[in-house]
Amino acid sequence: MDIGVIGMGNMGQHMARRLVEAGHRVLGFDPRPDIRDRLREIGAAPAESAADLTTRSQIVIVMVVNDAQAERAIWGPEGVAEGAHRDLVLVSMSSLSPSFVREVAERASGEFHVVDAPVSGGVEGAANGTLTIMVAGSDEAVAVVMPAFEAMGSPVVVGGTAGLGATMKVINQAMYFTALASAAEMVVAGAKAGLDPDTIVNVVSTSSGASWALQHRVPLAWRANYVSGGSLAIAHKDLGAAVKLADELGIAARVSTAAASLVADAMDVHEGAGDDPLIVEMVERLSAAPINAERQPR
Repeated sequence: MDIGVIGMGNMGQHMARRLVEAGHRVLGFDPRPDIRDRLREIGAAPAESAADLTTRSQIVIVMVVNDAQAERAIWGPEGVAEGAHRDLVLVSMSSLSPSFVREVAERASGEFHVVDAPVSGGVEGAANGTLTIMVAGSDEAVAVVMPAFEAMGSPVVVGGTAGLGATMKVINQAMYFTALASAAEMVVAGAKAGLDPDTIVNVVSTSSGASWALQHRVPLAWRANYVSGGSLAIAHKDLGAAVKLADELGIAARVSTAAASLVADAMDVHEGAGDDPLIVEMVERLSAAPINAERQPR
């Protein structure tokens, strides 16, 4: 199939490479100037614009950072809508707000198809083709895109209406980041009490307190100088979306709200830069308790 990918960041470039390796013809577009070299390295071809990419694709995948970037990519000048055709399936794989995805589907009605399919698994999952893909859309449109999904990971159909995939992703992200925040607090506490932090991770990972965040993110605070490839800004955005969703539905989301506040503090300290293990660093900083006594939280 001819597949276009808009957004060639850490996730998008790996997803495009998996599609190329599965035998699909892949076009890519990203406004950043180094995009052409990156595309050639993975065997994809560059497009001049999102509209150019769309005219030559059966499927267009949008993998951008937020609603604003998706708005520009889809409805802005030289965006997807300018190159769209009636058989096009636009696939939203970014972490976007459910209300925005619903609006995209409503605006596109009768012009092109929309499948809502955000992913979980991070950069590692994108690179390894092991993403969990949360799919919502019409049976017909989903069937068209399923071979592409299978090249990138494991698709799970969660509903027939665009917006339900985004809702599922918001819920997942809230559970992940609240687990990360809770694990950060207790690992810092345990280290201050005299436990080895790696021992804490190893023991809890085989116990009832185990979580993916504890195993794969928290230890990067002391093993990799807070570098993970997962953005602190994404944590801030996703927890904000979760709290907003809960508020809209009248749900008392106190734990998610507290985690969102901690991440907001980390965003302020680090001016929006850095990776999500900085959530651990924020707990160290607030507690004046660095996990590694030989260095202070940066």
